[in-house]
Amino acid sequence: MNPPLDTHDLLLRSRGGDMEAFRQLVEHYQGYASALAIRLLGDADEADEAVQDAFIRVWRHLPKYDPGSKFTTWLYTIVTNLCYDRLRVRKRNRRVFVPAGEEVLASIPSTGREPGLEMDEKEVIREIERLTDELPPRQRIVFVLRDLQDLEIREIAEIIGLQKGAVRTNLFLARRKIRERLEMMNESHKTVPVGKETFDEMPDR
Repeated sequence: MNPPLDTHDLLLRSRGGDMEAFRQLVEHYQGYASALAIRLLGDADEADEAVQDAFIRVWRHLPKYDPGSKFTTWLYTIVTNLCYDRLRVRKRNRRVFVPAGEEVLASIPSTGREPGLEMDEKEVIREIERLTDELPPRQRIVFVLRDLQDLEIREIAEIIGLQKGAVRTNLFLARRKIRERLEMMNESHKTVPVGKETFDEMPDR
């Protein structure tokens, strides 16, 4: 079994110009950064470019990094800002990729219908993907960070530079838009509409 990664030690060594230490840091955290970028951008190639740019910025700004702060929060801030810039200048919408829809589907209450008449789960996932893609960039980022990445409101506020109240407002608006569209979709399938608790009453931390 490999020993646990000492992020603090690797950061200090990287700040001193140790490229091997920085390589280990990148290898360990690249997966986390990529998962976030893919969910925000919905395009694997574009996400790879954003992550590469993010680690270039990490290397360049290591002398300014506060060792007392959480590295993942700093990294997520850089990745999110780069993705946010790409979302704002994107000429056309692209689909958001949600690797596993279970965490979203788990929040949707059962319709109570017979098994044979239940809405197909894959169809719900596809609709959530499409609806997330239609959100304004800021709402989209807040929704992804909170409901897909499961970050706390406090950390999201730190990452995107907003007050916690503004984060909650954007999250509420994003959830409401998705919930309303899901209700319309359910109605078109003649199922019981998705309950208000689907997103609005999900716990915020």
